Amino acid sequence: MGLGWMLRGYIGGGFLGAMIPGAFVGLALWLLLRREKEAAFVTALAAIGIGFGGQETYGQTVGLSLKPESFSWAILGFFVKGGVWGFLGGAILGIAFSRNQFAKKDLIAAFALMVTGTYAGWKLLNQPKLIYFSDRIEKPREEMWFGLFLGALFLLLYLSYRGGARIAWSFAWWGFLGGGTGFAAGAAAQVWGRVHAPDFPLGWWKVMELIFGALLGLAFGYAAWRNRHRIESSALAPSVSALPNSLALASLAIAIAIYLAPMVDSRLNYTIVGAILLSITLFSEQFNWHIGITVTYCAFAFDLLKAKPSYPASELWAIVIVTTLAVAVYVSWRPLALHMFVLLTWTATGTGLLKSFLPPGHLDKSVAMEVLFVILAAAVSLCAWRIRART
Repeated sequence: MGLGWMLRGYIGGGFLGAMIPGAFVGLALWLLLRREKEAAFVTALAAIGIGFGGQETYGQTVGLSLKPESFSWAILGFFVKGGVWGFLGGAILGIAFSRNQFAKKDLIAAFALMVTGTYAGWKLLNQPKLIYFSDRIEKPREEMWFGLFLGALFLLLYLSYRGGARIAWSFAWWGFLGGGTGFAAGAAAQVWGRVHAPDFPLGWWKVMELIFGALLGLAFGYAAWRNRHRIESSALAPSVSALPNSLALASLAIAIAIYLAPMVDSRLNYTIVGAILLSITLFSEQFNWHIGITVTYCAFAFDLLKAKPSYPASELWAIVIVTTLAVAVYVSWRPLALHMFVLLTWTATGTGLLKSFLPPGHLDKSVAMEVLFVILAAAVSLCAWRIRART
């Protein structure tokens, strides 16, 4: 997840970029828990759930952390924002591992309550800036951390009322601890590094992302380990649908996640669209694979297109469309979780390499980062193969 978070900061950003570490952690936990039957569902919910936190704003909080007089307040803000990111993402991830406990209608109602709670929390506390971790004077940003927290709370309380949500609560609280600690520690490390080692080749922003992602991933891994006996193992082979139907589902997933979300005129646009996506995941395994893999790939391929404005737009669009179609066909043809893990790891890493080194690149600034990307990608791929071989 540390690799995923650094990639998110370089080839993504926002809620779509946050789907990268989300899909990574969903697939990694599948490998460790041997949940082949639920791999697509876990991957989709992890990608969407971690994506929710991508709506948070923290750039100005970084600015406040660099000033001695506001350092402590900014670090508290990072703990809160990172904790909320992990709390909501963990709640959704916990649902993925306890799907059979809930009726579909209850999950859909819970997702609707999540949207309601997010709006209420944002309107009551974030919009009036009652507790505010950004700059009140210089271009103030609209925060929504309390909205995301209240939305997660509404979701968990409703599911507890409808039959218990022990696994979801466990993932949520461990996510809060890992996310809060990781974001605060990473932000503090960045401040220290900028003062004491400003010429560090990797860049201290990447160190912050790596620490945040790694500690949040560690927290989710520990939550999964604690609940391993409650999460039943299964090894049922995935189902395969007809290619035309699968490609239609891929198109629907891309249309909703990438194109509908920006059109929703609301600060909560991804929360609204995410609730729609979560509801659809209850009905189609192939749709789930496309949400976790195809949509995530399409999002960072589109980011590469925007990063290279000197190239002919028609050619770049053709590359995005053709490669996304190729990913969708592969996902439809061989939806095995190990293959999806390796596919997403190396397409994301490769896109990072292209963004750095495809002229006009940033060779002077990106070598250390890209070397680390390749090393981590090779390491997690090797771990994935070894874990799968043992099971």
